[in-house]
Amino acid sequence: MCECGCGETPVGGSFLPGHDQRLRSLLEERIGGLLALRTLVDSAERLAQGEITPEEHITTVRGIFTSP
Repeated sequence: MCECGCGETPVGGSFLPGHDQRLRSLLEERIGGLLALRTLVDSAERLAQGEITPEEHITTVRGIFTSP
């Protein structure tokens, strides 16, 4: 199945042509835009590297998903 969630089956790989961009757009929409997505990834990376605590990461996540 195509990883974008369309329900179709790609011939090879994880996506039908162009559907990787469709998934990117859907994720950006869910999180509130590209900058919020960057903030989330940066925070997750800093957590994985031990630069911030899990609590600090959760605060960032909650801030992203509760923003207007």
